[in-house]
Amino acid sequence: MNMPFVIFFIFCFLVFFGLGNDVCYADLTFQGPSGYVQVPSAQTIKKGEIELGFHSRTFTSQNSSSDNYYTNMAVGFSPLRDFEVGVQKAIDSRRGNNVLDPDPTVNLKFRLPPMGKDFSETALGLVLDCNPNNYHTMYFTVGGVGIGWNFGGNQGSGVANFGSYDRGSKKPKDLFLMVGADLYPSKPGERGYRSHYLFDYNGDVFSVAWRYKSHRGFWVDLGVQGKGSYSDFYDYQPVFAGFGAIF
Repeated sequence: MNMPFVIFFIFCFLVFFGLGNDVCYADLTFQGPSGYVQVPSAQTIKKGEIELGFHSRTFTSQNSSSDNYYTNMAVGFSPLRDFEVGVQKAIDSRRGNNVLDPDPTVNLKFRLPPMGKDFSETALGLVLDCNPNNYHTMYFTVGGVGIGWNFGGNQGSGVANFGSYDRGSKKPKDLFLMVGADLYPSKPGERGYRSHYLFDYNGDVFSVAWRYKSHRGFWVDLGVQGKGSYSDFYDYQPVFAGFGAIF
């Protein structure tokens, strides 16, 4: 089964069941914007609230036989309704051994007016990488389905936070598709602890996660991911874990 068919099937599935249309505010992704696992959604952080998120994965390195850890730490804030701003910083457990942590990323997201009754939530976002060699990403999403554009950066030495890496041209692909869904979203005003089941594809990697969240704003994640095109940089193991909080 080829990748275009898989993506088309997922798109049709989400449209038919309306899973792309969130009813509650989203939690932080690996890269910082609010959304699913790695894919931003059309929701933003609630006005006046601060969100924190931590996700950690193990990876193998050609220069080490021991397990190494890569942790994404993100914070986001909404100063205005339908607008959020955030910062994400990744920590590499090898730092200090001639390895530097990746530079932080800064993200902005604007929630746009709805396009209709069903599958209508839209947002425009931007992820800026502070490393001058790396690529920035602009994206537009309708519910849980979006398209992204990687730009800037230096060919041969820069990477991107979204989309796959083209080894032939030695640069991230310019355009890519993103798909995400919360298969069991919360209802407005719902209280208590409950499970969420997240799925997404960030243009390069498929992720499936179980999220256990309280209405008080605390949550934990446990999930698995497929292989990506950046294995020469970080060959991640499939399991990841995370937690977050809303203030």
